[in-house]
Amino acid sequence: MELILTDIELAENKSNDNTFDVWYNDLTGTFVAYEKDGNRKFRYKLDGEFEDIAKNYRQEILEYRLGRVTADDEVTVGDVFMHGKFIEIIL
Repeated sequence: MELILTDIELAENKSNDNTFDVWYNDLTGTFVAYEKDGNRKFRYKLDGEFEDIAKNYRQEILEYRLGRVTADDEVTVGDVFMHGKFIEIIL
């Protein structure tokens, strides 16, 4: 989870020194980012159900994360997010 939050802060912090408060909303299944000392707000929603994404893109996602995939490797929500299988919504 920490890597995901860091990734959001770095990706959205190209033009200034502001940082984001980011958390995962378990009820809605979204990541929400609020800019500190600013007014930008983002919501990141998975592009489909996690189980479907994990099954349909398992090899691709794990190769992106690990470089190689073994039979025991499992896809996590963090893997799906870091691979970019989400829809970004500006609030």
